[in-house]
Amino acid sequence: MSSPVAESAPPPPADAKDRIVRRRSFIVRNARLLVAWAVLIALLTIYVREAPQFRPREQRSIANSGVTLSLAGLGQTMVVLTGGIDLSVGPMVSLTNSVATRLANKESPRSSMAVAALVVLLIGAGGGLVNGVLVAYGRLQPIIVTLATASVWSGIALYVRPDPGGYVPPGYSDLLTGLVFDDKPLTVLGLTWDRPLPSSVFLLAAAVAVWLIFRRTRLATRIFAVGSSEGAAYMSGVNVARTKVWAYTLAGLAASAAGLFATAQTATGNAQAGNVFTLNSIAAVVLGGASLAGGAGSFLGTLAGAYVIALIPSVLFFYEVSPFYQRFYQGSILLVAVSLGALGVFRVRNRLERM
Repeated sequence: MSSPVAESAPPPPADAKDRIVRRRSFIVRNARLLVAWAVLIALLTIYVREAPQFRPREQRSIANSGVTLSLAGLGQTMVVLTGGIDLSVGPMVSLTNSVATRLANKESPRSSMAVAALVVLLIGAGGGLVNGVLVAYGRLQPIIVTLATASVWSGIALYVRPDPGGYVPPGYSDLLTGLVFDDKPLTVLGLTWDRPLPSSVFLLAAAVAVWLIFRRTRLATRIFAVGSSEGAAYMSGVNVARTKVWAYTLAGLAASAAGLFATAQTATGNAQAGNVFTLNSIAAVVLGGASLAGGAGSFLGTLAGAYVIALIPSVLFFYEVSPFYQRFYQGSILLVAVSLGALGVFRVRNRLERM
């Protein structure tokens, strides 16, 4: 008699295989985005564990700390997706902050601040339009154009606000940076929420919703196409110049929104307040998984990158790291996070080289 043959395990069902393939494909395509969120979650965990207390006041501080950089990063993301770069984001934040604090007044705080917000948004869109026209139709390098306009915006900001100061309505600051449901619980469909929430959480949720809606528009498709290959986009019927103008205009609009939040957060005007956001916005975009070559990136990644940058100093403070070394550790953490996210790119390149 022949010896019995061990039966092999049955192959997994086709549906299970498809789910595994889709899951692996998602992880590979979004590796850098996932790394950024993993680093953010790790930093938040450390912060909550090391903080003496994590009450609504501390939650509000953390939520507010990354909003200005997130909004500035949204504008930077638009430009980077086209393969460009915008060095005027920070000075535009300074300019809009200076203008807002100049136009607001104590006699009519609500109406004057509403007018100031409208003027600021128009200034941001106009500044982005200037950048876009010079880059797209003037055929100039984005880094040169935006470096020049950054100096112009900084000069105008110093003219408008030569000394720090100005007036910001307290109600405006509370609206954007305060707590909601602090004294009145919210009841919806029989469910009651009685814990205070930072107002900035809803602002960030609105920004994410705008991005998700924008991502489904033709303009977003054209921006990604231009960043992937200008020649292929042009041959496909995309108006490359017009698309770049729109991208830079939206970047200026986002930078002005960041300036408005910075105004609410600091409750003062300062012609130098936004300079730090230029390089940090680029770092947030890259940390979030975007490619500086264009054609790849997401505001969801930029959002995680912005809060990673905002949280690192607080975490280092809890570990009593000297301020003289904080910049070193901050740069090291960012470098490691970006390198981990790039490992997937190197693996893909190596596989292609073996083919």
